[in-house]
Amino acid sequence: MQTLGERLEEARKRKGISIREAAEATKIRGDYLQKFEANTFGVDLPPLYIRGFVRNYARFLELDPARFLAEYDSLIAGERSAPRRDTRENYGRVEFGGDSAEADSPAPTTTGGLDPVMLKNLLLGGGAVVLILIIVLVINSLTSSSDTRGASKEAAKDAAPAHSSVAAQNLTAQTVTFTALDRTRIKIVRDDDKSIIYDGTFARGETRSIRKTGVLLVTVEDRTRLRMEVNGRSMDIPLFETGNYGRFKLD
Repeated sequence: MQTLGERLEEARKRKGISIREAAEATKIRGDYLQKFEANTFGVDLPPLYIRGFVRNYARFLELDPARFLAEYDSLIAGERSAPRRDTRENYGRVEFGGDSAEADSPAPTTTGGLDPVMLKNLLLGGGAVVLILIIVLVINSLTSSSDTRGASKEAAKDAAPAHSSVAAQNLTAQTVTFTALDRTRIKIVRDDDKSIIYDGTFARGETRSIRKTGVLLVTVEDRTRLRMEVNGRSMDIPLFETGNYGRFKLD
């Protein structure tokens, strides 16, 4: 029986196209497509992106995307289930402790006292109550502090917006990667201060990644010779009214 990768390879060859042509058409990196056809789906990407690439490639090869993706999910689920069972067996004795005879014997369904799960929940609930009482006492102590303590709070409050601003910038930061499918020129300018991040010619196969924390203005010589990824996700370069040359804004 053919593997998923063999079916992908057979469908591509039936269409008479190469890996490079498939990569240009789907905007998926060629090395990813080669791994998929080798039935290797463990690329260094989040699972959501891998499923999207697999679905798009199957659709491009005129395979049933839903059926193919369901078989892919079953394959991945089967690969993950075996190590999980091994891990639980290896660490069973360490987790429960006790003598070897106790670890090997089956767990009793009932006990003479409280149910172990119920006892554990009671202990956790009691600990939560104690923690809440401690927090209330600390808050009361802080509210009755001196004016000096109040001044320190105001200083900390003033510093909070700056910290929040830095955190917000980190959350909005993105990694943009450009890869030249053929020799072409590109210019990248930061929109807020018009500073030039990069202005030069990409050789065929050259890749460059930049850290984007604001709006960028990107001018390309030929949009068909350039591939763009944002945080590892393939993004289409917009169409230009003037042809393949033009400038676009990357928010």
